[in-house]
Amino acid sequence: MEIYRALIVDDEKDARDNLDLLLKRFCPEIKVMGAFNTLPKAVSYLKEHEVDVVFLDVEMPEYAGYEIQTFLPNINFEIVFVTAYDQYAIKAFELSALDYLLKPVEIQRLKEAVERLKQKTELTNISQRMDAFQKHFHKGVSVVEKGARSWIAAAQIVALEGQSAYTKLYTAEKVYTLSRNLAQVEKELELPQFFRTHKSWIVNLNKVTEVNYSKNLLLLENQIEAKLSRHRLKEFKAQFSS
Repeated sequence: MEIYRALIVDDEKDARDNLDLLLKRFCPEIKVMGAFNTLPKAVSYLKEHEVDVVFLDVEMPEYAGYEIQTFLPNINFEIVFVTAYDQYAIKAFELSALDYLLKPVEIQRLKEAVERLKQKTELTNISQRMDAFQKHFHKGVSVVEKGARSWIAAAQIVALEGQSAYTKLYTAEKVYTLSRNLAQVEKELELPQFFRTHKSWIVNLNKVTEVNYSKNLLLLENQIEAKLSRHRLKEFKAQFSS
């Protein structure tokens, strides 16, 4: 049996321990060489040792997992992202990583990821795939709040509501006010899941939970209501059902 060397990188100890336990119990061909709670610690190890695969958490406090290419421009190992993100973000992971695992990690999905590793023989294009991932994932909107700038990834955005020269940005947790109009923000989010339902509204189609055609309203995550123009109804139905 061929043995594959692996690292686990996750800021949550329970997540590291759980994945390590699952690998030891159900994937004996994987030998965990180390588990780290930050990306820089993992990078230090990777600069001195060779591994075959890294199980990499996407969002960590200091550096996000996808920033690994900033530290290691020549990646010669496979990456399995471990994430709690929704289906849109997963599509981006599929562009770049060997596989992805949703938290909490399911045994069958873990076995499938390991099987893909065993079948994978060509590693030369991992850097190109990471480039594709970063370009896809980095789509989003910058916001300034109390003088501090932060980044809202596209996958987090539920809807955008235009209010004259300003735009309200809705996430599941919070509402931000942007000092630019809806047309300007729309150019920053040229992605297929964002649809202009009304002159004042853009919605993330992945966040729509209910459609009320009689009232021309959309119900989104977190009970957010968006208007649906009759002029956009036919195009909305075509895109929403695709």
